Amino acid sequence: VRMAHIPINLSDQSIHIHAQRPLAFEMVSALGVGGGAPQSSNAGSTPSIKVLATNGDRQLVEFHTPLKAGPWQMNWKTTEWVAVKHPTSIDFELLPSSGVLAGGLRQLTDRLEFVVQGNCTELTYKSRFGIRWSIGGWLVGKILVAPIIKSHMLEHLEDLKVKIENRARRSRIYPQLACVEDEDV
Repeated sequence: VRMAHIPINLSDQSIHIHAQRPLAFEMVSALGVGGGAPQSSNAGSTPSIKVLATNGDRQLVEFHTPLKAGPWQMNWKTTEWVAVKHPTSIDFELLPSSGVLAGGLRQLTDRLEFVVQGNCTELTYKSRFGIRWSIGGWLVGKILVAPIIKSHMLEHLEDLKVKIENRARRSRIYPQLACVEDEDV
């Protein structure tokens, strides 16, 4: 008998990026999916990526993500369906598997949303997860797992901001413009 999980919604994390949305979206979608070759980076929070299959508008992707849990650093392997909805969002849906971390994780649904702010972008990271073992899993999730995922979300957003803004400074197609917003908003 499989025990149900109780989903935990983390608070949304947003960051302002001084770059046009098309550039921000192109860079993040290129980092997240695309090609068939593994991509890697020496940046602390950037996963290495390998596309395993394509099914319509989704790709099955294997991620190797560096995670920090207090003083420990680990590499977390996940397999996720990734759906790119140009130019507004990218959705990630975990395929539950085995292993120390992924074995108890029954649900991990992440979304990156890209919102135009004048000539700039607001990037929002949304995450929902669930751990098997019902109430016990919910407690473990709230106390131990949620802070790790939230910390990863914040690190990942900061890393993306730096990469995208650095690229925007050099871009001829999507140059870095003043972040002007309409007063009507």
